[in-house]
Amino acid sequence: MSKMKRLQIIFSFMVAGVLVMSCSPEAAQEEPMQMPFKENTWVRKETLTKSRDNGFSMGAALAPLPVDAKLANKLKTVSTSNVSNEENCLVKASEIDKRRTVVQKRGGAWHAFEKVAEAKKYSDYGMQIDSQLNRLVFSLKHICRGAQGMPLDGWGRKKVEELEKYGKEKMRQNYIELGNTPADVDIWISYAERAIESRKRNIPFSEIGESISRTENLVGLYEDLSLRKVDEGSLNSFFSDASTLLDVINHSLQSDPRVALAIEEDNLLPIDDSGLGNEM
Repeated sequence: MSKMKRLQIIFSFMVAGVLVMSCSPEAAQEEPMQMPFKENTWVRKETLTKSRDNGFSMGAALAPLPVDAKLANKLKTVSTSNVSNEENCLVKASEIDKRRTVVQKRGGAWHAFEKVAEAKKYSDYGMQIDSQLNRLVFSLKHICRGAQGMPLDGWGRKKVEELEKYGKEKMRQNYIELGNTPADVDIWISYAERAIESRKRNIPFSEIGESISRTENLVGLYEDLSLRKVDEGSLNSFFSDASTLLDVINHSLQSDPRVALAIEEDNLLPIDDSGLGNEM
């Protein structure tokens, strides 16, 4: 066999080997895996911030949406309250929560902005409506349970019992000796002190009913916005109504004393699922 012929045979085997290797499972595994794209959920936690130049800051400078003063006053109007005890207070607050949940299951106010091309650039308004209305509704449930004192779970009740049994300094010392950080222990003690102090309060359920009545107005507009058919002719009205809704929600969170109290207590001791420290 000639030298040239032998070289042709060797080259043929080499080409065949490469083809076999490229089709083998081992070779295929060496290819980088393309992971599927995972979309972020629509829930947004950060809040809009006001700036001197562009009203609400949402990345690119956008003119702030207008607030309708007449509509705002209408939304703040409360009807006669028939809330008289914790049970019917929670019933009414839960009814509002169910209505809110229905809207958010179909995308909330954020989706109402996103489904209209001309409105998408203002979608942060929708996100904040969803987020802030959640806080408002949850605060109603909290204050229904806490009209005569801060509502406590088992952990909270235990901290109150320990503070009453040992006193502030001894309780602090005990927890630090168990390895808990002083900063955490001080928060727990402040939480227990606040819970004890709250036993003195007696918020009339009729006043909580006013907060519920006002929130019902807001949820009604929330429902309407989420279902509204928006076109070029109705876009400005949609913008104004949504902006007014957000404005009144934020006003309620800050100016309604029952709501403000509930939010303050809810934020008093953030607790995650990673544990509550070493217990006595």
